[in-house]
Amino acid sequence: MDSRRRVVRFTRFGLSLACMALLGGSPSVSSAQRYPLRPVKIIVPYAPAGSVDLIARLLAQGLQTPLGQSVVVENRAGAGGAIGTDLVVRATPDGYTLLVVATGALTINVHLQRLAYDAQKDLAPVSMLAASPLILAVKTDLPVRSVDALIAWGRSHPEGLSFSTNGPGSLSYLSVELLKRMARIPITVLAYKGGGPAATAIASGEVDAGITDSQAVLPLMRAGRVRALAISDPMRALVLPDLPTIAEAGVPGYAAYSWVGLFAPAGTAPEIVARLVEATRVAFSQPTIVEQLRNAALDARPGTPAELASVLRSESDKWRGLIAEAAIRAD
Repeated sequence: MDSRRRVVRFTRFGLSLACMALLGGSPSVSSAQRYPLRPVKIIVPYAPAGSVDLIARLLAQGLQTPLGQSVVVENRAGAGGAIGTDLVVRATPDGYTLLVVATGALTINVHLQRLAYDAQKDLAPVSMLAASPLILAVKTDLPVRSVDALIAWGRSHPEGLSFSTNGPGSLSYLSVELLKRMARIPITVLAYKGGGPAATAIASGEVDAGITDSQAVLPLMRAGRVRALAISDPMRALVLPDLPTIAEAGVPGYAAYSWVGLFAPAGTAPEIVARLVEATRVAFSQPTIVEQLRNAALDARPGTPAELASVLRSESDKWRGLIAEAAIRAD
């Protein structure tokens, strides 16, 4: 008799749960389906006015119509992006606090700093947003006009080549270290405080070459003060369609991927992530936004969470190995 009562009681409980689900009685499912109900905040873990800040503000502008809510950007700079990233990791995973961040904070700094989070476990990838190619450029009086010629010149000169970079731990610095190993040429890697000074060092002839930010190199290239040979990206850039990749031009398999992505805290409901993926695709398909990105030497590249997760994992593994092999330390 008691066992029958227990069966009836459990059956009624199960029916109650089923009815709640059918009627939308689960608060988490209901809120995910109705998301967003209030303004959404995007954290940018860098100072205002940089390229990541520009991407985030264009995204915020483009998301407002497909989401039907206002989207605001908040800059929380510090520790190479770690402070703002940690804020998002600790946020409630409800889709109202998002992160727009560059590759370095998630695939390089994690191997150079002691952080309180694991980017691959504590963040939910939403979408790639944009890519910004690093440009391999040389001083104008260096007698080379291709990557193959640069490699041959470096191998034939005992003193090798001098390259400017954005400083230890930067993607620029690692890109040169990667070229040094893959092309098997002697390179003296010099650190400057940012892409501007690194690019200027090439133009002034202070160094032979460099791999640095397109935003810093493009004005000098267009003014004829440096000669661009290739880009570090694994695919050609829409902003520089005639410039080959380093992999195409002489170093097969070479890739140093400079990208910016959109993330949410781990545990965010799949329905919310899906909504954000579609809204991002709509936002970054708008011709005005694509044009503004292109004017800043950025390619719009919205994608899927799986694609972003794959890039995050592969880039992190690659830079971990190189950082260990070259014994690189951050400033």
